[in-house]
Amino acid sequence: MTARADVVVIGAGAAGLAAAGELAARGLRVVVLEARDQIGGRVFTRHDARVPLPIEMGAEFLHATAEDTRRVARAARAVTVEGNGPAFRAERGRIGPADDWRAVDRVLSRIDRRARDQSLDQFLRTGPGRRASADDRALARAFVQGFDAADTALLSARSVAPAPHERPSENATHTARLLAGQDAVIAELARAVGSVRKRHVVHAIDWRRGHVRVEAVSPRGAVRVDARAAIVTVPVGVLRATAGARGAIAFRPDPPAVRSALAALEMGAAIHLAVLFRELPWRGRRAPRGIESLGFLFTPGPFNVWWTPHPLSWPLAVAWSGGPPAARLAGLPHAAVLEIALVALARACAIAPQRVRRLVEASWMHDWARDPFARGTYAYARVGGADAGEALARPVERTLFFAGEATADEAGTVSGAIASGRRAARAVATAVSHS
Repeated sequence: MTARADVVVIGAGAAGLAAAGELAARGLRVVVLEARDQIGGRVFTRHDARVPLPIEMGAEFLHATAEDTRRVARAARAVTVEGNGPAFRAERGRIGPADDWRAVDRVLSRIDRRARDQSLDQFLRTGPGRRASADDRALARAFVQGFDAADTALLSARSVAPAPHERPSENATHTARLLAGQDAVIAELARAVGSVRKRHVVHAIDWRRGHVRVEAVSPRGAVRVDARAAIVTVPVGVLRATAGARGAIAFRPDPPAVRSALAALEMGAAIHLAVLFRELPWRGRRAPRGIESLGFLFTPGPFNVWWTPHPLSWPLAVAWSGGPPAARLAGLPHAAVLEIALVALARACAIAPQRVRRLVEASWMHDWARDPFARGTYAYARVGGADAGEALARPVERTLFFAGEATADEAGTVSGAIASGRRAARAVATAVSHS
């Protein structure tokens, strides 16, 4: 079966839906192909009758201003819950206020954007970062490893340097959530699109200037879409996938500039485990003052932080592991990951593991590393690749356009993905009108 359109959009996550909606509003014929049986991409919200809050398996927070997400949320009449509670640290039974953010700021603010790029590990070991205390360096490494889901031996130090007059930890500490869940934003974006062809797995794009032919496989067989341009919004992990692997896309011919940009990017690893407790384990008679408003609990081990839905009150907590520790957990069964998280939490709080296990009512997890249509969480820059996302965003022969969080100024966020999709759509509309 062959379909024809002005533009074909590959991927129905936030970027793809934003792009398709913008193009449809401009009167262009758009076909959207999505490999999964649901839209949203790395926005994956679960709803459970036992929990009066959304359970996010993917994107959860609105970081910094998140203007594009907030704009869509307002259109959807979705309420935003601002802020989070204070941070605590638990280690060997001692629980107290955490000063991690200040340590992170002290270390990462030393990165010079004008200096020759190096890995974050090199910066901490031999660069200006080595002048910080050993404790501060350890906290900064753990923060970046978790927040950027990155291997700090590969991560570009320049890519995590703060902008002028910005605190390095600002995006992590200034957070908000959507009361209805991130899927409310996806549903609102989809309203402007019309139909999405789900379970259409794209495996090849043949192209020349002014024309693309996209080949996909659907439950009904082979599908072709001929169009004047394509917007590709699949994750970097999929674009970097080995030829022939499930979800991998062959570009014929392969654009050298795109391949070069992808080589400078890496896909992050993270485990996002949501746990419903009868009561939060760290609360008790010996708990420190203010623990009831805890927002983040830092712990040693593979899960370096737990967070709560504060200021909303419910015994739901998320255990987060990022970077190499998360990569080592990838592929393990849900039950095994839950056990590792609970034992580590029990050790940090000096609570018997069996008591922590008894408090668990339910848990949810999605292994993004093993998801063939994600192959990781979000992208980060390798050494020398601080500008690789910008390079990936550049159109190829006014025919191939790339969007998604990796190409955005607000990298790694839904807001960035939305902005990138609309940016690509505007560029496509211009290119198509000129052709």
